[in-house]
Amino acid sequence: MKNIFYGWWVLLALVLIYMVTNGILLNTMPLFTPQLLDEFQLDNQQVSRPAQLLYLLVSILAAFVGILLDKYSPKTIMLTGAIILLIALAGFASATSFIQIQGVYVLYAFALTLAGIVTSMYLITQWFVKYRGLAVGIFLMGSSFGGALFNKIAGWGIATLGWRSAAWILLGCALVGMLLPLVLLIRNRPADMGLLPDGETPNLTTDNHRTHAHAGMTLGTAMRTPYFYLLLVATATLWFCITGVVNHQVLFIEKDLNQTKEIVTNVTSLFFLCSIIGKLLFGWLGDRFNKLIIMLISIINLLIGTILLRYLADLPTAMMYVYALVYGIAFSGAFTMIQVVVAELYSGSSYGKILGIFTMIDTLAGSMGIIVLGSMRKNSGSYLGAFDTMILLCGFACICVFALQFMKKPQFQPAH
Repeated sequence: MKNIFYGWWVLLALVLIYMVTNGILLNTMPLFTPQLLDEFQLDNQQVSRPAQLLYLLVSILAAFVGILLDKYSPKTIMLTGAIILLIALAGFASATSFIQIQGVYVLYAFALTLAGIVTSMYLITQWFVKYRGLAVGIFLMGSSFGGALFNKIAGWGIATLGWRSAAWILLGCALVGMLLPLVLLIRNRPADMGLLPDGETPNLTTDNHRTHAHAGMTLGTAMRTPYFYLLLVATATLWFCITGVVNHQVLFIEKDLNQTKEIVTNVTSLFFLCSIIGKLLFGWLGDRFNKLIIMLISIINLLIGTILLRYLADLPTAMMYVYALVYGIAFSGAFTMIQVVVAELYSGSSYGKILGIFTMIDTLAGSMGIIVLGSMRKNSGSYLGAFDTMILLCGFACICVFALQFMKKPQFQPAH
C-alpha cells in the first residue's frame, strides 16, 4: 500500500465526491419531479424552473470559483460546497413550499460549483500530468456510477417510504460518500507531501520543468490568442449538442417513435453503460496520442451517432441499440477530451480562471441546447429539424478542432 502513489487515493476520493454531486444533484433529483408537481400543485412548466435555475447559476458561478481556486485551498473550497450540499438536501426534505424548493436549488448550484467538476479538475491537474487523461476518464465515470446508484436508492425510497424520506436517505449517502473521503483523503497538491505529479522521482530537471509548468499562462495571455476562442467555440458547440440529446432522447424514442418503456429503458441503460466505456477509453487514448486528434475522433463518432438518431424512424428497431452504443461512447469521449485538452494547454497558476470560463460558456451552451431542442419540437411537432441542426453543429465542431491541429499552440514563456 505504501508503494501506491498518493494521487490515486486523491482520485478515488474525487470519484466518490463526483458520484454524489453529479449523481444526486443532476441525475437523481429529476426523479422527484412528479412528487413535487403533486405536492405543490404545479404544472409542467413551473416544476421545471428549479432545474433551469440550477444550470443558469452554475454557469455564472463557475468563473468565480475558478478565481477562488487560483487563490485559496481547493480542499477548503470543496469542503464548503459539501457542507452547503448537506444543508440543501436537508432543506429539500423538509420544504413546505415551492419557493423553498427553488431556494434549495440555489444552494444546489453553489454546492455543485464549489465541490463539482471545476474544483476536481483543478486537483487532478495538480496530481497528474503523464496519466492525466486516464485520471480524468476515471474521474468522470463517477457521474455515471452515481446516477445509476442513487437513482436506484431514490426510486426505492420514493416508492416505499415517500419522497421526503428518500431525500433524507440521500442526505445520509452524501454525508458518508462525500464528506468522509473529502476530509480523510483529499490533499491540495503533491508538494505538500514531498511528492511530484504521477509519483515521479524528484530531480533537478523535473523540478525546473514543474516550476515552469506550474507558472502556466495567464488568462490575459490566453485571451489574446485566437486558439482560445476557437477551442471555446468548439467545446460550447459540443455541449449544446450533447446536453440537448441527453435530455430529449427519451421523449423522442418513447413519444415520437412510439416505443415501449421497456425498450426505452434498455436503450438508455446501454447508452449510459457505453458512456462509462467512452470516458475510460478516450482518457486512456488521450495519454498516448495527439490529444486534438483523439478529440476529433470523438466528435466524428458524435456526428455519426447524431445521424443515426436522426434516421431512427426509418431504420429497424435494433438500430436504436447501435445508436446508444455509438453516441454513448462518443459523447462521453468528447466530454473527457474537452477536459483533457483544456488542462494540457492551460494548467498553471491561472488554470482555475480559465477552466471557470470554459465551464461557464459550456454550461450556458448546454442549457441552450435543452431549451432550443424543446422549442423546435414544440413549434414543428418533430425533433428532426433539431437533429439536422445538431448534425451541422457537430460538423462545425469537427472543422474547429481540425483547424486547431494546424494552428500554433499557445505556449507559456517563463521570464528570464
